Formats: sequence, C-alpha cells, structure tokens
Amino acid sequence: MSAFRDFLRRQPRIELAYHTLRKIVSSGGSVAAPTRYGFRMAGSATITSGEFEAQEIEIVREILPQHDRFIDIGANIGLYSCLARQMGKPVVAVEPLADNAPLLLSNLSVNGWQDTEVIVAGLSDKVGIAEIFGSNTSASLVSGWSSRSAHSMIRERIALTTLDSVLAHRFLNERLLIKVDVEGAEFNLLKGATETLARSPSPTWVVEICLSENFPGNRNPRYIETFDFLFDSGYRAMTANKERRPVRKDDVMSWYTAGRTPDGVYNYLFSR
Repeated sequence: MSAFRDFLRRQPRIELAYHTLRKIVSSGGSVAAPTRYGFRMAGSATITSGEFEAQEIEIVREILPQHDRFIDIGANIGLYSCLARQMGKPVVAVEPLADNAPLLLSNLSVNGWQDTEVIVAGLSDKVGIAEIFGSNTSASLVSGWSSRSAHSMIRERIALTTLDSVLAHRFLNERLLIKVDVEGAEFNLLKGATETLARSPSPTWVVEICLSENFPGNRNPRYIETFDFLFDSGYRAMTANKERRPVRKDDVMSWYTAGRTPDGVYNYLFSR
C-alpha cells in the first residue's frame, strides 16, 4: 500500500483520478435524487431507499417536534440530519469517516441547509487520535466489529473528542434530541457526556446498544454497564420500536444472561 501511495504522489493526474473514483464508488456512483421524505440525497441506495431503519426513523420524526435541536452522532451520509432539517430543526452532525463526510456535506448543501454544523470526528470519553475499523455503516472503534469489518484491512485514523466538548455549554435552554449510532462505542461516548446527561431540560436519547450483534465474541462486554450508566444518571428506557416496551434493570440482566433481546431489539429511547 505504501508503494502504491508513493506511485500516486509521483503521478498527480492519476492520483486525482484515483481519489475521484473513490468518491464515486463511496457514493454508489449516484447523484442527489428525490427521496420519499421530500429532500434529495446521494449515496447508498440502502440508506436513501426509505427502508433503512424504518421504525427508528418513524420514532425520530414523531418526537422531534417536541425538541429544539437534533444532535446526530454517527451521521454517516446525513439521512437523519436531513430529516431533522426538513422538519425545521437545527442540527449538529458528527461523523468521523473521511469517505462519508463529503457526502454528508453534499447532501445538506444540495437541499440548501448550508448552515448546519458538521463535525468530522469520533466521540469518546477523551480527546485524542484513534483507529476506526471498517467502512460505511459498519465502521467502528471496536476492532473486529461485525464480520464485514473483522475480515477487512480497512482502517483509518480519526480525531476523537467528547460530546461535552462539542456542545461546550451551548444550547443550555434547548430540548435536545440526541441520536447515537456509533457501532459498539456508545459506553465511552456516554462517559464523555456527563455534563450533557445532567442538563436541564434533559435531552432525549435514541441510542443503539447491541448485545450479541456484531461484537467480537458475540457479546457486548459493556452492555449492562451502558444501561446502568444511563439509569444511574436518572434516565428511564424503552425500546425504540413500535412496542415502546419499558426496559428495566432486570430486563437488561436477563437479556444479557440469555444472550439475546426480544425480537432482536437494539435501539432504545432514554428520557429523564
């Protein structure tokens, strides 16, 4: 790979063509097209088709009107950010991947939402530099995350910061809706968000917390800790699906023991 990069540096026209091709491939070769939600997007057909995370999207669209601002953590190419902007809500979009960020910016811009705050970084419990493994929607700070990432050599260095640093005492009187989709790294993210968790009015959180899905060894070693961290911060939980089933500590314990959740649920709503 280093020899290939050296070759590209000596051939600027080939290097330009190579990087242009990478952008086309990462976007699925598509241009911005109308979606069922009333805005335009380019990128993965899976994400733009309207079938991606249908229940989670419906929940976000339902509860967003009761909130003042949307924080999109793990924004990918901007589906949730565009949904929030379409509904008239200001957005802070956080996305670490270099291949996703240009599409995120493009999808916001093509709809005229150039005032959106976009942060190209990962979120954790401290600032620094880290490696992220895999690509697209399966990229994770957890080495070996998902079969797609585990058998891939794709890795990228990214900047890390904390959610408390990103919000930096801003929007203090606003009702925030925070979506967290960070592929297994949510516990460390929450540890870097203690000030945000303690805010009043308190944010509403939509958090993906996998139990057996995608983790190396087929078990999330921080599963119980993640729920306990939110429970101890005064939050109650329910499943982020049509059932909206309340989630208690004993549920979390029994699911962990069984190694599975009812109906394979892994997205949850937290409110205080």
